[in-house]
Amino acid sequence: MSTSYFNNFDNVAYRFGDNEFPVSFNKLSQYVALLDDTLDNAAFYNLYTIMAGERADTLSYKLYGTTDHYWVFFLLNEHLRESGWPVPSYDLLTETKHRYPYRTVTTTEDISTHNGSFERFPVGQVVTSQNALQGTIIRKIPELGQLIIDTGTTPNTQGYVVGQDISYDDPDDNLQSAVIIRESEQYNSVHHYEDADGVTQDFTLGSYPQPFDTVPAAWTPVTYRDRIETKNEQLKEIIIVKPSQIQSIVSEFKKLMNQRL
Repeated sequence: MSTSYFNNFDNVAYRFGDNEFPVSFNKLSQYVALLDDTLDNAAFYNLYTIMAGERADTLSYKLYGTTDHYWVFFLLNEHLRESGWPVPSYDLLTETKHRYPYRTVTTTEDISTHNGSFERFPVGQVVTSQNALQGTIIRKIPELGQLIIDTGTTPNTQGYVVGQDISYDDPDDNLQSAVIIRESEQYNSVHHYEDADGVTQDFTLGSYPQPFDTVPAAWTPVTYRDRIETKNEQLKEIIIVKPSQIQSIVSEFKKLMNQRL
């Protein structure tokens, strides 16, 4: 999308990647507080919910008759600056599967160490289940009893079997195994637990006073997919400059930016 926004920034010398010589580029850290100050004056802004399929440039055109003011959305909304534009709901599941393409195996056994003497189920270890599904451990979350495994197959299409063992031979040729109590696509596995007030709770399998395999009844499991969907909905709620005020805001912004040159 073309815009004159970056015409208001200084040029400085940047080195990109392994480039030996710096190149002239916009000073991306340059920023003025004008739009933040706008948040203190309700006469300048409205609340808006981003609709499915709307992009920053198309929303700018819809509200202001030009695509040039898309940058105002990002400067006014910190959550957009940090996380980017929300994904359309119809694309969100595909995005979630792409971001979390592996399988999660859960066990109630200690997958951290063997009696504190050596590490069990280390990251990078190839493991095999009784149904002959092999995979490589790419992450281990002992407090949840979880192994996140890359099966090397088409993502999310082949699973492990609950009640079977997952195992490997350690460097001393001793068999290390654990019984699978749950398994799922990574995006459908538990990320954390929340209480009735929506507050994230620390949970560790086997920690006192709860039984080894019991989550408090009042707690709700929140999956990776749940987190993405919730955050995506939050990204849709933004602050916009009223169309009647956009020209005065843009003009003042350009004036302040030029004073910094």
